[in-house]
Amino acid sequence: MFEDSKTKLYVATVTNGYADGNTWVGSTMPSGSVAFVKTSDNTVEEGALVAGTEYRVIHKTTAGVLQFSPPFIPANLKNAVGVENEARVEQVTYVGYNGVSGSMDAANSTYYGLRVVLDHTFGMLNNSPLMLTIPYKSDASATQSEVAAGLAVAGTSMLARQAYKPFKIERVNSGAKAVVIDNLSLVNGSKTFTSADDDTATLLVGTILRIQEPESLGACTVTSPCYIIASHDSGAGAARVYTLDQPFQGTTNTDNDQAETVTEGNWGLKFTGISVTDANFNPVTDEPFVVSFKIDLGENFDTATVTYSTTPVIGSGTYQQVAALEAYCQFEGKTREISAYPPTTRLFEAVSGESYHLYSFEIWNNSFVDPTTGIAPISPTRIVIAEDKDLSESFTTVLGISLISALI
Repeated sequence: MFEDSKTKLYVATVTNGYADGNTWVGSTMPSGSVAFVKTSDNTVEEGALVAGTEYRVIHKTTAGVLQFSPPFIPANLKNAVGVENEARVEQVTYVGYNGVSGSMDAANSTYYGLRVVLDHTFGMLNNSPLMLTIPYKSDASATQSEVAAGLAVAGTSMLARQAYKPFKIERVNSGAKAVVIDNLSLVNGSKTFTSADDDTATLLVGTILRIQEPESLGACTVTSPCYIIASHDSGAGAARVYTLDQPFQGTTNTDNDQAETVTEGNWGLKFTGISVTDANFNPVTDEPFVVSFKIDLGENFDTATVTYSTTPVIGSGTYQQVAALEAYCQFEGKTREISAYPPTTRLFEAVSGESYHLYSFEIWNNSFVDPTTGIAPISPTRIVIAEDKDLSESFTTVLGISLISALI
């Protein structure tokens, strides 16, 4: 009796092309569209649902296959909600200088250890999270710059040994801008860079270089990452190759126009989460997640503190969430594709890189009444419509709801 208690996902990638009251025709319905249709005369509903009228949701997949929801009347449509697309937000956390205040420790010949607890990995190892340790021992004439650089380089080396890099480590400095630099060619993971200009008189060994990352054609801020020029090859003019003290952690950019040299101030470490990209996400085997971590400072830290600047948010209606739900719904529905052995065919309507508004509601089927107890069990079918956020279908009007933020 409860076989209909399942979730069905319909992904709308194009508009259905129907005006209110037009007759639905399967052969002309665009592939990748979704429509509410009256069962009595096959007319499309773009206005509010009419009490007592029976409807069904029709989805035409990008492969041209029609999918139908169970029929329902508005009285049996429950718990309708619309959630607008919200992009994933990565965590940003500082140790020491945080863009406003703070500084790094600088005790001589002292062991400094950071432990990063990856909260998003809870349950992987006997319900314990993975932990990564970043060690560094200062020399006999320690400075903030040395300790910050030592921890950043040690952390970057540690992350390079991981199968998956959950965050990146950069340095920030409170110092004032000295000279604006542009036309830099930077490569992610490389220590070397070049300039299309003759900056040989400015980019000297020991110079602090602040680089806007990602570049947005605006001035650098005090939270833009900083590197120190460790050496160069003594090449002439624009041919000179410079070497940073830490591999560049930003996005490869052959023409970065937002950089500057910095007069040294207080130092800090900037930790930025790196969640899995859409291209590396497998909707059949992976669960959507956003990187989340805590930083524990070792006992020898006296000055530096931890500032949790940006809270991680998994978002709503992202490709990963929609694609994972799509795979789950097909397994739950036991369609012919999933029942086949081996299960080699699945629908992949969600498009990598796209974002969606989500509409969901339940269809309650309580037609069965136990003759002895009078109890009427409910067999709900949950319908989820993932609408490409760039479309403007009338689903809010049909369902009588408004799109709300998932973050409230």
